[in-house]
Amino acid sequence: MAASLIFTTEPLATRALAAEIRHDHVRFVAKLAEYVGAGRLGRFADVRAEHGDQKIDIALTFVEPGVVVGIEAKFDHTLTEDQVDRELTVADHLVVLLLEREHAPEWLPRKARVTLMTWEEALDCFPHSRLTLAEVRAARSGKSAVEARLRRLIEPAQQRLGSGWAIDSRRGGSGMPAINFYSSWIGDAQLRAVLQVAQRAMPPAGEPVPLRFSVGISVKADSTSYPRDTAKTPTWVDAVRRLQRDVIGDRVEDFHLSRRRPSSAHVNSKTENGRAHARKLAIVGHHFDDSERWLTTGYIDWIVGPASTRMPLEQVELLADALVEILDSWYRVEIEAFAGVES
Repeated sequence: MAASLIFTTEPLATRALAAEIRHDHVRFVAKLAEYVGAGRLGRFADVRAEHGDQKIDIALTFVEPGVVVGIEAKFDHTLTEDQVDRELTVADHLVVLLLEREHAPEWLPRKARVTLMTWEEALDCFPHSRLTLAEVRAARSGKSAVEARLRRLIEPAQQRLGSGWAIDSRRGGSGMPAINFYSSWIGDAQLRAVLQVAQRAMPPAGEPVPLRFSVGISVKADSTSYPRDTAKTPTWVDAVRRLQRDVIGDRVEDFHLSRRRPSSAHVNSKTENGRAHARKLAIVGHHFDDSERWLTTGYIDWIVGPASTRMPLEQVELLADALVEILDSWYRVEIEAFAGVES
């Protein structure tokens, strides 16, 4: 009979690990010495949770010489470089504990005084641990696994698009896993896209994880991108028209694009973005037929362009292939259009 799960939240699992270290620290300290350096660690003195004004998850204190090794245990919450820098003000060395090494941010391996360790490596130090790897895995909602899957798409996308493109895996404003695409600048404009989890919270374990992409030309929430005179043609209108004519054509389904129209729910006369949204809808109404409005979704202060339909994580490669083909083709079209203007 499988053991029941007890420590199934991040705080419980972290404190359970601290208790295991306090009960029998020998093997764990030896593992730390492999990373930190045996000569740096003195005699183990204490372990505590939520250490210092930075509230490091776990801190081990050594004496003769005096050293503090912090442990930052991550499940699904974002780990930022700023957070690590702040924690290094109260710890001499920081160990970041992750379920898989591939879940680490790109910048982490280059960080001084920081070491990556997996939960499996940590728990192997306690032969009779009351905290199990199954409990640690149950303490997360799946963001890290989705992020790892998305990051595997970056290298092939970079190879197809070329070195002029920047691609990163920063989470979106709602904290959902995402990969972001930025072309080199074409005059004052840039092609951008995001492939991300298509909702503001992860679904319950076992349910499908929906993803979608948004792709478009760069805009700002100002009167240049969204002039008050709807007869004026901002640059994004022509760029979206070229996307429609020279890239998408009759391949809407091939590119898994959605024909859903942009929402008017964000119109708000009290905010800059809300006022810009009202001007955008007026411009769209002047320059596009109702059947074409799906080409003008996006984010009011980031991009204007179409979005894809939602597809499950298991089919994310199909979404990525379609997105990269759109970006590659559209960039070539925009470069040619810009060269024509310049000449």
